[in-house]
Amino acid sequence: MASTVASAIRPGLREGTSRQQSGSPHTPTGRFVSSAQSSPGSYSFRAEEDPIIIELDPRGLSAGFQGESGPQCYIPFSPQNSQRVGDYRIFLPGFRRRREDIALKSSEYELWRNDLTDVDLGLLEDKLERAVREAYNKHLLVDAGAARLVLVLPSLVPHPVLSTILTLFFERWKCASITLLPAPTMVIAGAGLRSGLVVDVGWEETVITAIYEYREVHVRRSVRAMKALTVKVGALLDAIRKDQDGAIRDTLVLDFDFVEEFVDRAGLCHALLPVRGEDLAAKTEAMTLEDRSSIEPADDLTASLMIDWPTDTSSHSITIPLQPMHQACLDTLIKPRSEEYPDDHEQSVSQLLYRSLLALSADVRSICMSRIIFTGRGTNVAGLAQHILDTTNSIIQEHGWTPVRGEHFKSKRSGLAELAQGRAAPADVRHDITPPGADDFVEERLFKQRSKSAYPPVPAVLRQVGSVGPWAGASLIASLKAKSFVEIERERFLSHGLAGAHRDFDPSSLHQQRATAAKGHERTSWTLAGWG
Repeated sequence: MASTVASAIRPGLREGTSRQQSGSPHTPTGRFVSSAQSSPGSYSFRAEEDPIIIELDPRGLSAGFQGESGPQCYIPFSPQNSQRVGDYRIFLPGFRRRREDIALKSSEYELWRNDLTDVDLGLLEDKLERAVREAYNKHLLVDAGAARLVLVLPSLVPHPVLSTILTLFFERWKCASITLLPAPTMVIAGAGLRSGLVVDVGWEETVITAIYEYREVHVRRSVRAMKALTVKVGALLDAIRKDQDGAIRDTLVLDFDFVEEFVDRAGLCHALLPVRGEDLAAKTEAMTLEDRSSIEPADDLTASLMIDWPTDTSSHSITIPLQPMHQACLDTLIKPRSEEYPDDHEQSVSQLLYRSLLALSADVRSICMSRIIFTGRGTNVAGLAQHILDTTNSIIQEHGWTPVRGEHFKSKRSGLAELAQGRAAPADVRHDITPPGADDFVEERLFKQRSKSAYPPVPAVLRQVGSVGPWAGASLIASLKAKSFVEIERERFLSHGLAGAHRDFDPSSLHQQRATAAKGHERTSWTLAGWG
């Protein structure tokens, strides 16, 4: 009898799921709770509906769920994250940091490098495993391997590194499948575009990628990036430290953490790049704060920056001149134009951007010029994007869109320009809009309708576009339930590895596979070529 009364007050699980009782005060089943207001594991179907998105780069790992505007966590790869549990030596009063070369110390803050000569793949696997475990256990709070995994990687990853990453996820966490998405294409998707030019001023390299309809059509890269700038600023700070008094010199701390933090903060407060005087004068004149006669130009040679340089116990106020820092940043990233160095690594970022646009076809170039997106660690340097665009615009005005150089071509260029302008068709003819006759009423109304529906094209000028980043772009793409070009299955990878897509070279069987994939709306094999 007691069981009957209890079942009437609170029905069983099977009975409650089959029918809904109005008088029962139990929580309704099948509700949806947003992940922003609850723990990620509160929704029972999250493991099936929301895949885990992990963005990997040589400096850190970002992880989160699909459909969200940003990752749940960012875990950098640093020696502090690799130390043993309970190791608090750095907090002891007598602990002194060893002075090491900034270029050599930077290798401990990287997961991998493009040059794999000194890279330990076993250590890479251990660092990545620890970071992934921390992301799952402390931030995501879901079972590793239960949900579908989406990896956002740079478009060019060394094959040993990629094989190590995939082996770790497939063998350690038993992931059923992994979807690979290229970071430049996700930056384009995060900007709400289909085509554009992505300038990634990253840590080790500056990569310029031209993307047309979500496909990478041209890539150029250079080592002139934030790592070279950090090493150069570290040498400048070391010279300033040696100029101090002997009592202060030995107490000043100069390590990689301090130099990188100084570069980030100095970049945000306009201390790495000189501010153009034209903009300051125009803003002052527009605001009419004071009389123009009382405005005096700032002397950049005597400008300085006061910082609190940390020591072992406290800090000292040190004055740092701005002119050497401006020169270091200009020499590293925005060196004056020169045609003496045809190699990509010797050219400036502006010259690399110009040659990337020059290598594209005319129609793709006209689309990418007005859709330039700057991303990477270099975006923290205030004014860097505008300096690059201004320098590139000056190169375009001087040389135009032709790779031909020389004095003889300059004399012929004006005549060619006049001839091209004379043969150019009117704007109405180019847009297929023919002016109507004087007495044709029907054609006049059609002309007005076509004029209203015709959208003005974006002018082919250098224009910067903002983006929410590669992780948010991948979150947007994953929420659309779109099938990626590269989706790796666990059994196929463990059987064939990275060479699994190249095991069958028979043209007839390849044609049959393509026909079957087109019929079944899914791919039968994956490849690492053409991630777009």
